[in-house]
Amino acid sequence: MISVNFGTTPPSLNPGGKASATASDTSCITITGSGTFVAPASGKSSSAVTGGGTWTVFAPSGANGTVPAACGTTVTTTGTFEVTELLRWEPSTAFVPTGLIDNVGDINHAFGGLAVLRVAYSDGSQGVLTISCNSPHDPFAVFEGMIASKGVIQYWYPSIFKFFSLFHVN
Repeated sequence: MISVNFGTTPPSLNPGGKASATASDTSCITITGSGTFVAPASGKSSSAVTGGGTWTVFAPSGANGTVPAACGTTVTTTGTFEVTELLRWEPSTAFVPTGLIDNVGDINHAFGGLAVLRVAYSDGSQGVLTISCNSPHDPFAVFEGMIASKGVIQYWYPSIFKFFSLFHVN
């Protein structure tokens, strides 16, 4: 996950971002984190992964069925997570030439894409984290942000256009 500073010219991409997604009851999960993976052969998973970060779950903030624009303010649980497996990786298009300042890695290796990761949460629950990055050259159907499961709860509605991700492919 990255943060974007739109106050610089051109905008700069920086480490330290976060992403959120909302469940059907309007509870919300926010994650921070980063990591690496080795892309396996097509159709295979990979345990050659590193990374993780923090997670925070917020209590419902709206009426059931009405997805709020932002997470609520009442924290119900928090902790860390570790990435344990790459389930799927689909690269999309490269970021270059965008003119963006990349303070995370080499902009010439920045791509959009979709990564599906198995994660272990510090409270003993398991889940799947899907991170999607819409590069400037991708179709609008490629969403920006993440969705996550934690135990039986699926946080399925990403907070798009608010949080950002980025993949560097070497």
